[in-house]
Amino acid sequence: MSDAPDRTAIDAMRDGLLTGNLTPLSAPFLRHGLQPPVVQWNPRAEDLPTTQLPFVLNLWLSLRDADGRVMPEQIDPFKLKPALGYILLIDVLDDGEDFRYRLYGSEVARVAGFDMTGKRTSEIVTGSLASTFYIAGYRALLRRPIPLFTWHEMPMQITINSWDRIVLPLSDAQGRITRILTCNMPGEPLILHAKDARRQQV
Repeated sequence: MSDAPDRTAIDAMRDGLLTGNLTPLSAPFLRHGLQPPVVQWNPRAEDLPTTQLPFVLNLWLSLRDADGRVMPEQIDPFKLKPALGYILLIDVLDDGEDFRYRLYGSEVARVAGFDMTGKRTSEIVTGSLASTFYIAGYRALLRRPIPLFTWHEMPMQITINSWDRIVLPLSDAQGRITRILTCNMPGEPLILHAKDARRQQV
């Protein structure tokens, strides 16, 4: 069986994100023995976990123009320094058919055990569930260009238990989303996570 993400599954997850019907989003995770992901549009910075996620959200909010948009050239790596190792910059390809990692944060790469810089979301080495979830979220963002928070667990072959993420749109002068900024914060390693012993047998 191919690990390539399935277009039908991606579209179902995307539509669930947009409509609030999270069953298509939750079912694939439940089949893997994982908890359903958590998603929230337009989260408040004070409700986000860690220090990096609210920092990145507040920076994005401070850069918005009168139409609520932030352009890629406004993103100054120096200003992102407190969260830089956890930052991903993602190019939108073919109107959202796929996405390419322009920047894959060094801490994300270290924790995940691989670097996706220059690669497409569809090439994620952790398999189709992660690819499907990420692509669906990015495609939903193209239709609803506001901040999106997600939390999700990872399949048991991955050393990290979960990821907290803030996903933010970056637009060109015509308002078209051309790049996506995310901050990904890892949960505790599976080897230290005791609630599900089956998942530790990796």
